[in-house]
Amino acid sequence: MKTVKFTYDPLALVRIVLQRHVEENIQGKFYKAKQFACYEYLSKLSDESLENLLREYTKRHNLEFITLENWKQDGELIFEIIFEQENYKKLEIDFKKRGFGATGLGVLDVGNNIFYDCGFVQHWSTIQHIVEKSYPSYAKALEKMYIYERLEEFDGVTREELEHFITTNFELYGGSKPAKDYL
Repeated sequence: MKTVKFTYDPLALVRIVLQRHVEENIQGKFYKAKQFACYEYLSKLSDESLENLLREYTKRHNLEFITLENWKQDGELIFEIIFEQENYKKLEIDFKKRGFGATGLGVLDVGNNIFYDCGFVQHWSTIQHIVEKSYPSYAKALEKMYIYERLEEFDGVTREELEHFITTNFELYGGSKPAKDYL
């Protein structure tokens, strides 16, 4: 009987596991930005970065080595780490900004680097919600100055300061009006 000897590349096997995870668990089940970001992240993932990712995986899960015996779970757990990576987050936000988010529309909170999907004509209400949640020192002033357009100051916040804050901290995507038109 003849035998064939072969070797394998463990990093290539992990790449296959990660690719299959995206194909089976992300593609078609989430908004396109997530899918596209996953594929682009994997296509740009260097061997060194993958090794660092796997070191983090073994450390977090107290593993001595990776067997891929339960490769589906391994893929899911490794992707939990990938989703925390800044370069992955940037890719997903970039795709959302190009219209591939849940709605194709949204507001980017530049200060916190978080993209908020929103519906048609909901950019302004999304900004108001973000300010209320993440920037409470501006929330009351925004509410009052939005209602009373002649009000120039409220609770120590001037209209000029508030307008500057909004125009520099928020970017609107998929809308027909820039943020300054709401002010």
